[in-house]
Amino acid sequence: MEYLTGYMKTCGHVVLEKAEVRGIPAAFAVCGDLRGPEPGESAIPVTGALKGRLALFFSQDFVSGVSEYGEDYLQAAVFGASFLPAGETPLLGPGAGFGTGCAGILAAGSSAYIYVTEGSGMCIVRSAEVFGKRKLIRCLSPEEGGEDVVELTPGQLLMACPEEWTKGAEPGKSLSDMTELFDPDDIRDDDAFDRRMNELAGEGFAGCAAALLAK
Repeated sequence: MEYLTGYMKTCGHVVLEKAEVRGIPAAFAVCGDLRGPEPGESAIPVTGALKGRLALFFSQDFVSGVSEYGEDYLQAAVFGASFLPAGETPLLGPGAGFGTGCAGILAAGSSAYIYVTEGSGMCIVRSAEVFGKRKLIRCLSPEEGGEDVVELTPGQLLMACPEEWTKGAEPGKSLSDMTELFDPDDIRDDDAFDRRMNELAGEGFAGCAAALLAK
């Protein structure tokens, strides 16, 4: 199995990383902070240093762990990055400090850890077959935040995106209406995936999103 990754952004912030480690695909995607902190709000602003810290976590810590322990390292990495001493803000998970909130995907091999921070306006969607038709299903939303570990199979799509996209960017149009953009048979590489993702902006979808397609 391999991973293809793509993203789009009209506002907000995206961190998108990908690697292959001893034949094991790995990827990391975080996006959000759609509105930015309000005056007096305690949210940690999204800076280049913060995005660099996230990218470094993936490129050094996570990739090294996968290289040594295989895809099972995913759970250990999540535990280490999301459970920290009191007073420290976790890098991953529902309590991650990323502006006013975010949604994230950390994947290795056949599993992915997904999370959404409460009140972020972001969600995680996945592709699924419903009565023989390919649909995009919301599996984590920002009302309470949350996290999960999901299995990845060839043809599976995971996307972190604004929850508003699942409700309709305009009357009669939602992300589910754009399912044909994410046909795995039509997406050959990361550049093609980026082009598909950016077609969403032309259809009136605003914000930021990052997606992973298992092939």
